[in-house]
Parts: sequence; structure tokens; C-alpha cells
Amino acid sequence: MLEERTIHFGFEEFVDLLMLSLSTDNPLTNLVLGGSKPCTRSSCMTNSRLSNSAFISSNSGQNQMVKLIVQKSKKKLLCAQMENLFVELLLSFLTIPLGAFLHLTKDDSSQLALTNLYNSISCLRDGKYLKSEHANSELLYPKVNTSYPRVTDLLPIYALRAYTSRFLKEPATFIVSDNLEVTASSMDIISKLNTLGVPVGDMEVLEVNIGEKEAPLLLKACLSSTLALTDFLNALSEKTKGKLINLKL
Repeated sequence: MLEERTIHFGFEEFVDLLMLSLSTDNPLTNLVLGGSKPCTRSSCMTNSRLSNSAFISSNSGQNQMVKLIVQKSKKKLLCAQMENLFVELLLSFLTIPLGAFLHLTKDDSSQLALTNLYNSISCLRDGKYLKSEHANSELLYPKVNTSYPRVTDLLPIYALRAYTSRFLKEPATFIVSDNLEVTASSMDIISKLNTLGVPVGDMEVLEVNIGEKEAPLLLKACLSSTLALTDFLNALSEKTKGKLINLKL
């Protein structure tokens, strides 16, 4: 009942394996036998919707305020309005090693195959396989490369010698869509959405604080969904049992 195959792994195959590791729980089977394809923006869209339109967030002096615009009739998150510091947090996600991502977001319910790879390190650290305890730490708790600036204090991903700086040039207001497309906007977001056919009376604005407890949930949603903000809100609402805060028009 067994069949042995020899597969050539080139650059494209490794990229496909990386994408399948982030989107399926059996990436090798899918890669070799042609099952699920690497996730794309069109193929991975889900029907996720907001389970609650408001919730409690943690109180931290370093929290970043974000305005979320929800369409009430469809219970759908339309977009978010935010300032530089929150966009810096989003941009920092692009610099995080996968090991750090798994360390920050790991939970028992995760179906990512990379979680199994991460957990396998504990079986290799008995002195026979990993060359040193430092190698173990590099895999389980990697830091952002020191060539990148420290742009946020909401994630423990920077080495002590990392320098503090920014990716963005000057203060601005940004609009972020549910799938994390970021654009700068000088136009009032409510007026902009109204011109796109969403009545003002069908919108509600939710102000949410993003702190150290919320940032890993947002990071996890960004790497596992094309509706990242909606899935982040669902996860946070579930964590806080849907308790309401500061909802206003």
C-alpha cells in the first residue's frame, strides 16, 4: 500500500511549502499529491463576519487607538482608521521571524503545520541533535534582525541592541481595509464610505485600544486570514466574551 517518490525541491517548491505550512495542516501531502494549493487572496476568502460589534480591550499606557467602521445591516467591518503608531505595528509584522510569530501566537487550538515544527524543537534539545542551547533559543525565541528598527513596544520581538526608529516619515492618517490594504487619506472616512454607497445611518464607529494583549491576536489574524481585521475582532470578542465598550456614532 506504500509508494516511494523522489521529489525535486527547487525555489518554487520551497515557496509553495512555506505557503501551505501557513494555510493547511498537511502541507507535505498537499504539495506532493496536489491537494490544496497555496493560499491566494481570492481562494482563501472566508465568510467570517463580526460576531459582536464591540468588546472590552485591555488598559495599557502604550495602547494604540483605532477607529473601526462597521456596516450595521450586514454586521461587516468596512475598514479601520488609524495613526502612524498603529501602522508601524502592522509594518513590523513583515520583519518578524516565523519562530517569533509562533512563540507569540501559539495556542492549543492552532492547526498550522508550522506549530508542529515549532513544538518538535523540544524533542531535539536533549543534547544529541541541536548543537547548543543558543541554537534552541534562536529557533524558539528569535528576534527581529538588528538591521530593522524597533518601531513598536507592543511586541517583544527586538534584541536589546536594536535601535529605535520609524518606517514612516511624518504623522498622517491611514485607512486600512479588512484585508490589510493600507492607504493614506486626508478625507474623512465616514464621508468617503458614504460616497461609495454606504449610508451614514448604516455605519457605526467603534474605538478600540490595541495593547500588548491584543497585538499577538492581530498578528495571528494577519498570517491566517484574508479578512484579518474581522477575524481579529472575532478572536478578541470571543476572548472577552463579547462584553461591550465605548460604541458611538
